[in-house]
Amino acid sequence: MGRAKAWLPWRGQPMLAYVVERLREVVDEVVVVSSAELALPPVEALLVRDSAPAEGPLQGLAEGLARVEAPLAFVTGTDAPFLRADFVRAMLAFGVPVALVQDGFVQTLAAVYPREAAARARELLARGRRRPLDLLEAVDYRQLDASDLPGTDGLRGFNTPEQYLAAVASDVGDATARLEFSGSLGETAGVDELEVPVGSLAELLARAPEGLGLCEGEAVSPRYRVSLDGRDWLVDTRVPIGPGERVIVSDAGGQGPGKSGLQ
Repeated sequence: MGRAKAWLPWRGQPMLAYVVERLREVVDEVVVVSSAELALPPVEALLVRDSAPAEGPLQGLAEGLARVEAPLAFVTGTDAPFLRADFVRAMLAFGVPVALVQDGFVQTLAAVYPREAAARARELLARGRRRPLDLLEAVDYRQLDASDLPGTDGLRGFNTPEQYLAAVASDVGDATARLEFSGSLGETAGVDELEVPVGSLAELLARAPEGLGLCEGEAVSPRYRVSLDGRDWLVDTRVPIGPGERVIVSDAGGQGPGKSGLQ
């Protein structure tokens, strides 16, 4: 995606906040596992920082399962924009570890794991096994077919900027973002801000007044600094910009976010 999926705007919220809200319709507690380096939007959930993110998703599962109180936990990835409450409810209703098999693949991030599997996950990691599927097999999970469950069409997501923007176009239609010119650059551009259709960063910057030369190839020109909502620097012009987001352009000598984020 070129940027953190947790922050992608979806139906008026950052993606992570949207998914947490869908889960809270069904469950009593929500645990979000994230690396320590990733800043996240505020959510109504227990935030757990992965102590060893290099170990992969099984390590994250171990960290999260160790913090839940219920005997079973439904596990999903952040990028679940169409997740349905009835699907989660049906998965948990089996009362045992289960996972959906779709197109011949076990959906390990659309599965139910037992809380006690946290210890088993650590044992697997110590033996060099890092796949969530290894953990499901270790707890003798049950495979489910799409016909066993409602709402399996809601498991589709987006893994590329093009897929995300296509989903936004289908869901919202004429969604827009803001293109702003900071400080003296606004005088040079002859405008302080523009409302523009969502798209890739390159497409938004192409809406700027002619002659600024904001892009060089697939990168922002080194003569400029571009930030997303004043939060992170943007360099790669292929990243998607979603509904309501602000792209702020300043000259290279201007002030911007406190850290380099999205590359």
